[in-house]
Amino acid sequence: MTQARSTLIVSGIQTLRAHGVYDLYSELLSPDLRQDMMSLVAGLWIPWTLALEHYRTMDKLALPKSTIETIGAEVAERGSKTTMTSLPSGTDRTPWRMLLMSHRNLDTNWKGSDMKVTKEGPRQAILVWAGQPCASVPYFVTSWGAFIRARTALYCTSASHRVLTEACTPTTIAIELSWV
Repeated sequence: MTQARSTLIVSGIQTLRAHGVYDLYSELLSPDLRQDMMSLVAGLWIPWTLALEHYRTMDKLALPKSTIETIGAEVAERGSKTTMTSLPSGTDRTPWRMLLMSHRNLDTNWKGSDMKVTKEGPRQAILVWAGQPCASVPYFVTSWGAFIRARTALYCTSASHRVLTEACTPTTIAIELSWV
């Protein structure tokens, strides 16, 4: 991993404000990086270390899992309005079509990692994201699972996910995703 898109961090910070935990977040940020984080604007490439600091600080908030998943889903919703992760109109709008775009979407937001999507059944996939240093942060893993579930739910009736902890490492996240 070399860089991350600031848009994800900015969306996360906006969501923190909506949940009333922004002040605590800013207090917990490393003093050396606080100014950098507070001056972020959407649409820039930032060093991956700044993204890692954001997610480590989010983890320090010790939010309940349900809140973390809500925040991840809200960031996905914000992103669906402003990024290229939505399927073009006129295409077959299914979770599989969305998953086929995983590499393009990954390249839009992260530089230097890779994702593998394995079809496990007609409505079930396993996503493995390798080379992601934020995978070492429990908040990030939980949030990303909810993020990808929310993205999938845009193209079906409902979706669910499960983190495959036995396949996760400090730089790899594995998620089982299913939908109806």
